[in-house]
Formats: sequence, C-alpha cells, structure tokens
Amino acid sequence: MDELEKRVVDLIAEVLVDVNKENIQLDSKIVEDLGAESLDIYDMIALLEDEFGMEITDEEVEKIQTVQDVADFIRAHQQAS
Repeated sequence: MDELEKRVVDLIAEVLVDVNKENIQLDSKIVEDLGAESLDIYDMIALLEDEFGMEITDEEVEKIQTVQDVADFIRAHQQAS
C-alpha cells in the first residue's frame, strides 16, 4: 500500500468510526463490505475534497465502489492537474 492509499484508508476510517482500520482493504467495497450509508459517503467525499483540493461530482461518486477506486480516482486527478 503506497502513501496515497494509506491516507485514503485513514480518511475512510475517520468517517466509518465503527469499522476497524485494519479491516479496511484496498478491495473493500465501501457500501457492501464497510457498511457506509449515504451520509457517510457525503462525509467521506467532503473529507477527500478538502484533503486533496479537488471536486468530486455525483457522477464520479457513483463510479467509485472500492477503496482502490478512491485512490485510483485521486491519483488520476492529481496526474491530470
């Protein structure tokens, strides 16, 4: 796991306080495996936007299923900037 992926896991753990950070894997599905609800998703997106200085549209949020998807999205956004 690289530094970006570790930071994404940390941010997800901040939002999903009932999930043990050690149980958050890159292939974990955010809703199905980690139990995130819609409010959790919006909180997570707000944290990610603040942390990485980017905007994530609703259409982009719908494409993100796993922790790895989040890291890949951020990495692609950073490379495009």
